[in-house]
Amino acid sequence: MTTKQAIFDAIEQLPEQHLKDVLQYVQQLARTQSSDPLADFIGAVSHGSLTANLDANLTPNPFPTWEGEQKSKPLS
Repeated sequence: MTTKQAIFDAIEQLPEQHLKDVLQYVQQLARTQSSDPLADFIGAVSHGSLTANLDANLTPNPFPTWEGEQKSKPLS
């Protein structure tokens, strides 16, 4: 049995009230399907946490601390 046939068989067993949900899900999959992996990556980054605090992670800390030392804060 193919995957497609298994899906059809499972859908046949669903009550009518769930068929709209299945249809919406399949339509969503079809809309978001992309053949460009770079476009997929760009979309993931814009919604993900990969860019959170990017500047803080790339910029050297002007107020480094050592073990046991209190953190200094900028005056501004």
